[in-house]
Amino acid sequence: MSWLLNRVVLINLGFAVAAFLVFYLGNIGYEVALRDVQYFNGWVLTVCMLVMMVLTLRKRMVILPFGRVRLWLLLHYYLGFLTVGIFLVHSRFRIPDSPLEWLLWILFMTVAVSGLFGGLISKLVPKRLEAQGERILFERIPVFRNRLAEEAEALALESVKGGNTVSIAALYTNLLGEYFARPRNYFAHLRSSNRPLTRIIGEMASIERYLDDEGKKRLAKMRELVETKNNLDFQYANGSLLKLWLFLHIPATYALIIAIVVHIVVGYAFSAGIA
Repeated sequence: MSWLLNRVVLINLGFAVAAFLVFYLGNIGYEVALRDVQYFNGWVLTVCMLVMMVLTLRKRMVILPFGRVRLWLLLHYYLGFLTVGIFLVHSRFRIPDSPLEWLLWILFMTVAVSGLFGGLISKLVPKRLEAQGERILFERIPVFRNRLAEEAEALALESVKGGNTVSIAALYTNLLGEYFARPRNYFAHLRSSNRPLTRIIGEMASIERYLDDEGKKRLAKMRELVETKNNLDFQYANGSLLKLWLFLHIPATYALIIAIVVHIVVGYAFSAGIA
């Protein structure tokens, strides 16, 4: 977490705080002038959110000279902090009192919290994956897992044909078959815990004394497959975080934009005496 105290991060946060102070002073000035300050801070909030959404467009237009994606991503992060402050001012630091306001409040908080979570894991997870060893493309993990499952099953069948190494086949039937069939120990891998792997290796070591030399070689090969599968599960558990948070953040963002449009229409309709 040392990156939180990074000089660049602190400077960028300082700019975000300074920008909020400028906004807040402008908000006070607008109110002193006896003008409806809610329209002022509401439009500032809307513009900030639209600018943040430009990041999505920038990612899709990689060939156009609109600046580096990383710079847009940084703008998205720190503008997000500023937007939270503006939202609190716009909502007057109070609980909503109408269904539409509740919808806006819930959607905004969902977007803000999921965005903060996404920003944190985007910093932490890649480093954890690199520390574990060679990083595997997330979409390729199921392919590698199926290959390992096939190798483990073949090795178990081979042990049966060996005649006196049935213990490996029994271990596969009772424990390893399920282990290789799908991702396992999801939350343990998020905690970087090796306890499940240690338990499995212990089970394998307990049958070693019953095996002949050929059986011990097969057991050693099976242990390699288990350790490789454990690494795949680690990559899957941590890599899925980078995917899953977007399934909450992006739909909530578009829903929020729609709700904001409705909020603006309703607000101007009331002010014009139409509603």
